Amino acid sequence: MKKKVLDFYKSIQPHAYHIEDAAMDNRIRGGKDLEMFIRSAKMLAREGVLTSSRPDVYRYEDQQHEEYEGIYKGYRKSYGFVIMLDDEDIYVAEQNKGTAMHNDKVRVRIVPSDYTKHKREGIIVDVIERANETIVGTYDRQQHFGFVVPDDERIGTDIFVDLKDTLDARSGAKVLVKITKWPEGNKKPEGIITEILGYKGDVGLDINCIMANHKIPFAFPKEVIEASEKIDTIVHEDPKRWDLRDLQMVTIDGEDAKDLDDAVSGRKLPNGNYELGVHIADVSHYVTSGQPIDNEAYKRGTSVYLVDRVVPMLPEVLSNGICSLNAHEDRYAMTCMMEIDDSGTVVNYRIRPSIIHVGRR
Repeated sequence: MKKKVLDFYKSIQPHAYHIEDAAMDNRIRGGKDLEMFIRSAKMLAREGVLTSSRPDVYRYEDQQHEEYEGIYKGYRKSYGFVIMLDDEDIYVAEQNKGTAMHNDKVRVRIVPSDYTKHKREGIIVDVIERANETIVGTYDRQQHFGFVVPDDERIGTDIFVDLKDTLDARSGAKVLVKITKWPEGNKKPEGIITEILGYKGDVGLDINCIMANHKIPFAFPKEVIEASEKIDTIVHEDPKRWDLRDLQMVTIDGEDAKDLDDAVSGRKLPNGNYELGVHIADVSHYVTSGQPIDNEAYKRGTSVYLVDRVVPMLPEVLSNGICSLNAHEDRYAMTCMMEIDDSGTVVNYRIRPSIIHVGRR
């Protein structure tokens, strides 16, 4: 039957034709033959042999098509666009997205279109790289199986979950599901629930979902915790460091900041100029390049401030402790001392490791 469908569309190329009209032209009126005829057309479309710019309308183009790589951006559960880095975006109809999911890297083939306002339309012929290894959604338990409905409608599909892989979640639970099998043909993706984020009404549930959606890790790996516990948190005298503990200085971090990184000092010099000191917490004294703490900090990139909590870049013994310029405590820092004249011009500066003592926040 696939050959019959293909031969027909080849015979009318490059024109588009509704599949039921094509069936009638082939003297197929109904029943199982019609079902098989329609199914064959859909299979050829999924294989990229036929193209479709609207439901049940197909065409065959016996020519080389332009193909591009880009990021597929879904729109709810319908159409989407392939976003190009330095070219015009490509519209993708719902029936032409194949198994692509929101944010996947895909290869798209340009197809002629008579029915849309978009300059370029395409069909996704390959998913190069998957983007959504984990998805946040609502669990719906059925009698013999369950599935997760993604919070982000742009994902475009529910995720099937076997009852043995649900962590005993109840229907309505907000969960984090890990994809174990990507969609194929008309089959939905499959996954396992790795975390129950909470239930409706739970305090902090919305924040838990935000963290999971943006892949913000709260707990530190075991090896990072172990490494942080071995750090010497005593500030020792060091002749290689500039001792600036006699200077009056204050931190300038935000009012709600948990880790204090920056401090300033200032005084007038005997020659009439001014000395401005900028003091930055010397994290590198405690965090060695390539070691577990450094690697984890690199992954996190920054501390994240949420409504009810802070997710630090470094373990708390560092971020809120020895690497934070807390008032009335000695700390290691990197200091830039600048001499500034009356016009505001920096006439001299020095940069050195230092020991400082912040007076006030």
